[in-house]
Amino acid sequence: MQSNKANILLPTHPSAHLGTVIHKIFEKSSGGEITGEDDFKTDWDSYIQEEEVQMSLSWMEKHFVPLEKSVQNYEVKKQQCLLIMRNMIPSQLPHSEITGNFHTTKSEEVWLQTPDGKVGGYADAIISTDAGDGIVDYKTGSIIESENNSPEPSIHENIQLQLKLYAALYNSMYAKWPVSLKVLGMNGESYEIQFDEDECSDLLIEAGHILKKINSIITNTTESYELMLNRLASPSPQRCRFCSYRPGCLPYWEQREVEQEIDWPSDVKGILVDKKRLGNGLILITIMPDGQSNTIKVRGLHPNRHPVLNNSYDKVSIYSMIADNVSGNYKEGLFTTIYSMS
Repeated sequence: MQSNKANILLPTHPSAHLGTVIHKIFEKSSGGEITGEDDFKTDWDSYIQEEEVQMSLSWMEKHFVPLEKSVQNYEVKKQQCLLIMRNMIPSQLPHSEITGNFHTTKSEEVWLQTPDGKVGGYADAIISTDAGDGIVDYKTGSIIESENNSPEPSIHENIQLQLKLYAALYNSMYAKWPVSLKVLGMNGESYEIQFDEDECSDLLIEAGHILKKINSIITNTTESYELMLNRLASPSPQRCRFCSYRPGCLPYWEQREVEQEIDWPSDVKGILVDKKRLGNGLILITIMPDGQSNTIKVRGLHPNRHPVLNNSYDKVSIYSMIADNVSGNYKEGLFTTIYSMS
């Protein structure tokens, strides 16, 4: 939800909130703190309530409450979580879940870091076996690449990188390597990630170099704030589409001006030309985008979702619109967010 304690500027997908709940259930099950279905139901309801309370406090996300209504296949995912949880209760664990036989050691959410403490992360679980320790990560989202013609399932590259870094961090702390890296998904399937020790070590060294470079840019007092942002940012449709901080990213808007023909997110900023409340209570606004003479219209805006519409502003920026049937027209989507601009 936060990066360097900075609040997000666009809403989080409700499925991600449910994923947070499921992840907490997995962690408690892994640690043996959930011993049956009654515990599961109690913790599920409690964690769901915690998420919904936080969402209700956000003007961007309160319309997603309750999660039971806003998350597709909510009940199916709940039952999937229950099924996986049953297999994670220590007394019910099979004897060869990772490799070899289980001892009694099963640690949940273990912090791993380099000796200098500069690079680190939480591994969801470390399971001790006769062959050695295995690192397990729980994923509530997609694990396998959807576009893959290979007969063998291909795990998302970012997941592989994450687990390989965990392996290198584990080696940094304990001077030994884990015997396995596994990912457990919501479908109950477990996927093993093959790794090379030298590759993992190189990834950790590279992470340290990246951290050093970023810190150097941030602490350089001889450069302007704008130049610093441009050195840190690498805007592209793929990177920016799911970024919750793009409303505050000047390089994002600048790059959109340079490459206007590519498929950027459906965002716009400009002069608010007109605002009308229609008979159905929804609002239609007309905007003249910066640097353009043509106007665009955005319809179906719920005033209770967008506080800015209840006040008067000369300029606004709108994010995550949905293209309408008419060229240059848009409508509100579940993730549409509006900000005023000075």
